[in-house]
Order: sequence, then C-alpha cells, then structure tokens
Amino acid sequence: NKMEDAWKDINFEVSPYKKTGTFCVRVRDEIIQLLDEHIVTTQAMQFSPYKQFFVDRIARWVAKLNMVYEVIEELIAVQSKWMSVEAVFNSEDIKRQLLSESRQFSNVNKNWRLIMQQVQSNPDVLIFCDNPTLLQKLKEYNKHLEQVSSRLTDYLDNKRAAFARFYFLADRELLDILQRTQEPAAVQAHLKTCFENIDHLEFQQDLT
Repeated sequence: NKMEDAWKDINFEVSPYKKTGTFCVRVRDEIIQLLDEHIVTTQAMQFSPYKQFFVDRIARWVAKLNMVYEVIEELIAVQSKWMSVEAVFNSEDIKRQLLSESRQFSNVNKNWRLIMQQVQSNPDVLIFCDNPTLLQKLKEYNKHLEQVSSRLTDYLDNKRAAFARFYFLADRELLDILQRTQEPAAVQAHLKTCFENIDHLEFQQDLT
C-alpha cells in the first residue's frame, strides 16, 4: 500500500520542444530511484515466507514496475534519437537526397508526436507507462530511428570523402551546412574549423 501511494502525483515533466509544435519529456532522477527501490523491495517480498496471501498482488506489482521501467528506457531512447535527426529532415535538400530515410523518419515523427500529445494530456508515470502496446511501438520506432541515423552517417561520410575538409567538422556542423545549400554564406561560421588561416570570406551581392 505504501508503494502504491508513493506513485500518486508522480508525473513526467512535459514541455514544448523548440518550435516543433510538439513536446519533450524529462524523467527526473527521483522517478528512476523510486522504481529501483520498489523493484528491489518487491523482489524481496517474493522470497518472504509470509507472501502466500499476497502472491498474485506481488506478481502484478512487479510486472507493472518492470513494464514502467522498460517503457521509460525506450521512451528516452526514442526521444534522444528523434531530437538528433528532427531538424535534419526539415531540410528540403536533405529530404531529396535521402528520400527513403525521409519517408521512414516521417512515419516515426507522426507517431512520436501522437505519443507526446498523449503524455502531455496524461503525464502520470505509472498510468502512462503500464502499457505493453506502447512498449512494442517504442521498440519499433527505436529500430527505425537507428536505421535512419546509420544511413545519415553514411551520407555524411560520402560528403566528407568528396571534400576532405569536411572531416574537420562534427556531424552537427556539417549538417548545418548541408541543410542550407541555398545559403552559401552559411559556411562562414565553419570556415575557421575547415581551413587554417582563414577568418572569414566576403560575399558580394550575387554571393560571389
């Protein structure tokens, strides 16, 4: 009873994510600590000589806690991967060059936004995460985003192979350039990293 009471009013922190029109969740350390503590306590109950009357309740509770733990892990993993590629696929140039990956991301993106709407309207951790269907979906989205990230890495490696100076740039910096191919002046911020002894370039009106 004490463990169940402890989960009352334990909610995700949900906030708008940049200007994407969707949300992101923050899982406080206290939530993970509470989960760990209750899983250990419940497992200890399973070895108690006085457990017989509570066997079913103990089994249901430990299953619930494990489900919540897994969903949180997958949720955070999907969110991290989604954040790392979301801005990339807002670029029309990259969408055209990575057509298959763009479609794959678009499908995950649509479903991820639905999940974020659901968690925003019902941030109760125990209620939201005790959901095997959600766990299965999140595992699937994680797999798709891993594939997208892997292909994106290959794409960046090809760009570096074509122009070796790009090897001096981190992925995020290189993507900043590739996402803005219609803006030649966008390279300005990265010139010092790419080239020795160049501070900046002067662009004419015609972008020469």
